[in-house]
Amino acid sequence: MGLTVPAYAKLNLTLEVLGKRPDGYHELHSLMCSLALHDSVRLELAPEIAVRCSLPELAGPGNLAHRAAFLLQAATNYQGGTMISIEKRIPVAGGLGGGSSDAAATLTGLNRLWDTGLSGEALGSLAAQLGSDVPFCLAGGVALASGRGEILRPLPPLPPVTILLVHPPIQVSTASIYSALTPDGYGDGMASERLATLAYATPPEEWPLVNALQPVTLRAYPLVGKVLELLRDLGAAPVLMCGSGPTCFGFFETTERAKEGARTARDRGWEAWVTAPIGGQL
Repeated sequence: MGLTVPAYAKLNLTLEVLGKRPDGYHELHSLMCSLALHDSVRLELAPEIAVRCSLPELAGPGNLAHRAAFLLQAATNYQGGTMISIEKRIPVAGGLGGGSSDAAATLTGLNRLWDTGLSGEALGSLAAQLGSDVPFCLAGGVALASGRGEILRPLPPLPPVTILLVHPPIQVSTASIYSALTPDGYGDGMASERLATLAYATPPEEWPLVNALQPVTLRAYPLVGKVLELLRDLGAAPVLMCGSGPTCFGFFETTERAKEGARTARDRGWEAWVTAPIGGQL
């Protein structure tokens, strides 16, 4: 007996850092959306909790999905286990929340497979223990996220927009980027609030996207700047880095132009995906 759950990538259309909290985390304000790009998480009943993955280096108890299953098991006193099989499509350490989304899908799926009956609020509490992006990945859709990412204000679905993601062959440490962020990079959260209004009243090419981490990542990883430059040259507008990077994205007027851009990026040896936002709450 088992089930398969999609684990959707998340995209920060804005990422503002308001300051550092007493608990060591950063206070965030971010407009986030789920993308059609997704991993697939297959869950099957088993005596113990185990994880296998299409990327073998991500298999085993170090995977965040394993921790999610263990946390749900402990919270509900469930006596069995599960085999978690993950088919990866979201780039690893790419700023798109792949690991967080796999963990959220594991919580959602096991709550059904194990028939543990936890409410959405209870699952959200577990998600917040796993990481800052996991609560949003659990809820999905479109939302303004605050706190360290766990406080969500749902928004309506975004207007149609075609997105090209480009991922260069480097990995960026999120922790190192946040540690290098200085107070002059802090914001007041108003850019996210503005976009939450303008996204439903103006064309996507006019959306004021913001990422406080982008200047920090560009200094440490100049290749990310080359990716942004390529997206601009291809006609994308606006363009921005995803999370702490290194993946970057741009909006295109048509799917065909985005596909042409993806082919150009792949010719340079970079990974690329054409995708779009999904879901939301009215």
